[in-house]
Amino acid sequence: MSKSIHRLIDEQIKRWEMDSKKEVPIQEKVQVITISRESGSQGFEVAKALCNEIGFDLFDHEIVNLMVETSKNSRVLLETLDERGMNVVEDVVSNFVNKHHLWEDEYSKLLIKILTTIGKHGKAVILGRGANCVLQHLNIFRVRLVAPLAIRRQNIQNRLDLNKEYAQKHIVSTDANRAAFVKRYSNSDSTDSSNYDLVINTGALSVEKTVQIIKCAIT
Repeated sequence: MSKSIHRLIDEQIKRWEMDSKKEVPIQEKVQVITISRESGSQGFEVAKALCNEIGFDLFDHEIVNLMVETSKNSRVLLETLDERGMNVVEDVVSNFVNKHHLWEDEYSKLLIKILTTIGKHGKAVILGRGANCVLQHLNIFRVRLVAPLAIRRQNIQNRLDLNKEYAQKHIVSTDANRAAFVKRYSNSDSTDSSNYDLVINTGALSVEKTVQIIKCAIT
């Protein structure tokens, strides 16, 4: 990545602040796409290619986590929304925590606030972080990417230069950690297909074809 992640976030905040000064029409089309994925199913590649195709911004776990960390000491991210938007964020946090019977801690509250802020601004692809659960109240499209284990293992071997055994361990560990994260912070099952609008087997489709399917689905 040519730019530091901090610089990417600074630029994102500036874009949001500029957009907040414009008269924005009511949006009817999908403005947020969430992508959940099995390890090795090329989730990042699909998300990045999709953003390039439709002109959305990509928010992966690194960016979202740094936004959460930044928000611990600064409200600048949340203040990119107007007062009405801020009120919506606070309502979402309260309702989501109560509905899903979550144990409220600083990280979970900030995570929901940041995801909701991203969702309110729109034109975003959010990779992971349980965003499909948190943003159900918005006009979002929820995608889940899966693939046969053998193909996912080969993808991991190629990407991380691992042997078969370590690639298998990486997949098991990564999928378990992601499932635990979603369970803890949204009390949902990341593998439940009913939590998604579209499930795609990337073992049978290229990244390009997967992107085209998602584009067709949201237009």
